[in-house]
Amino acid sequence: MLRALSRTLLRPVTDYIPVLAMLLFLGAMFWAKAQDPFSRKWFTLKSQDHGSFRCVAILPKPIRPRPVVIYVHSSGGDLMHDGFELRQMAELNLAVVGIEYDQTNQVVFSDEFKTLLEYLNCQEWANTNAVAWIGFGLGADRMLGFALEDPPHQPKLLVQVNEAWLALTNASDQKLARLRCPVWLVHGDDEISPLDDSKRFAAELQSNGVPVELSVLRGVWRGLSWERGVDFRCLGEHCLVQLLGKEAWRNYQSIAQWQAEAPSLVWFWLPAVGWSIGWFFWKRKTKPIPTKNVRLRWHEVTLRWLAAILAVWALIETSLHVIPPHFPVSDKTLNLARRYSVQPKERADFEHLAAQPIWEGQKLRTLLDHVELAGYNRQLIDWKLSDDIYRNCVLSPVIAPSTLNSRLTTDVNWRRPLWEEFYPRIRHESSPEDAARIVVQHLRARVSVLDMPNLPRAIPDIWRRQLSDEAGFEIIYVAALRSVGVPARLDAKGQAELFAGEKWHQAPRPITYMAF
Repeated sequence: MLRALSRTLLRPVTDYIPVLAMLLFLGAMFWAKAQDPFSRKWFTLKSQDHGSFRCVAILPKPIRPRPVVIYVHSSGGDLMHDGFELRQMAELNLAVVGIEYDQTNQVVFSDEFKTLLEYLNCQEWANTNAVAWIGFGLGADRMLGFALEDPPHQPKLLVQVNEAWLALTNASDQKLARLRCPVWLVHGDDEISPLDDSKRFAAELQSNGVPVELSVLRGVWRGLSWERGVDFRCLGEHCLVQLLGKEAWRNYQSIAQWQAEAPSLVWFWLPAVGWSIGWFFWKRKTKPIPTKNVRLRWHEVTLRWLAAILAVWALIETSLHVIPPHFPVSDKTLNLARRYSVQPKERADFEHLAAQPIWEGQKLRTLLDHVELAGYNRQLIDWKLSDDIYRNCVLSPVIAPSTLNSRLTTDVNWRRPLWEEFYPRIRHESSPEDAARIVVQHLRARVSVLDMPNLPRAIPDIWRRQLSDEAGFEIIYVAALRSVGVPARLDAKGQAELFAGEKWHQAPRPITYMAF
């Protein structure tokens, strides 16, 4: 039987392998599509008087009525470069729409924008009772001009980013009096667009009875910050709360949750497995292979026995490396890890970590991940740390020792997902401070900080749900720093601090917007 199987599998190079490869490839493609938490809808609309224009909608799955955010880029922008901004806001369960508009004429823009609004009114996925407009630069000026010319179409929230001075220049007092929707003015902390102009514009709107909020993104320049993810996360969060209220966060599903619940790749490869089995039996039935007894020579028998013994040995060795990490930490699994899984250079760190009383109910894989990834970072990026600082503030998965018995510190399976997310971003940095700035900005772009009760504080839960309160954010901030090899801990106030230059410093803070 084995001889027949080998002959059958070796012969069909031309008709078996290509079909199998195609089925595996298609299965992987459908799996990747199922893992994608968004549906992208490209469409072309034709305005009444000024030709056609392109739009795109980024829709979170499952497709259902959601609050709508329409984003209009600045001068020189286009849809092909808006993808990151649109996706960043769509992650907050918003249906985000971008438009390729005429940047030379307000009349043409107004015609195009009105056509887009009429199109959205007919879409089942658009909650037209909860619509926000976000305009950046020239887009903000164009949006405001349309809102003043066509008051019935004004949104539930109008967001103007950086160009409030244009409104003072282009809009008369009589036109500004037509504005009735709430306005959020977002100003970069620079000298190109004076803040005083935004303040005067806000005062003018308030005198007309318009609800106005003015915010400044600290450390942000005219083109928004170098980490645009934080800026658009903040914009999306504000729009979500203004459109649906704080209760919207209770039904919030992050992209990490969506991907965790998506079907496994195995299910998409079942057709390839089924086809392989069916093909083999069909070949056996249609072309039976004649068999005859062949007497093997002594050296052939010896080689086959040797191959069988080596195969069994390799299988046992592989099993000892692969299977034990899936079992809980115990004396037996620790002994197996010492013998087969831990490298000699990692032995001291392994013993130090294994001696901590935090592993009850934890899988051995978690312990090995902390040892291997922390040691790998230490080899690649040498921050000149003593063994004491390294083991207590990099290697250790415990962030808050005072709550050792709570789930906050016993759920320690966090290093690998954070390392995979943050290490590629800081691998070229030469100082802990520079690495920490990158970590905190990207972390804030992924995790929302809310003032609500019962938010997660366990690191895996925060990362999966992508939201927490201020205390939880500091905890995952420390974990993210440790995941990339930066020594970090919580200070007496519960804020993250890092070790650099032979002393402890407050860790860099994320860019936020300050209300005036």
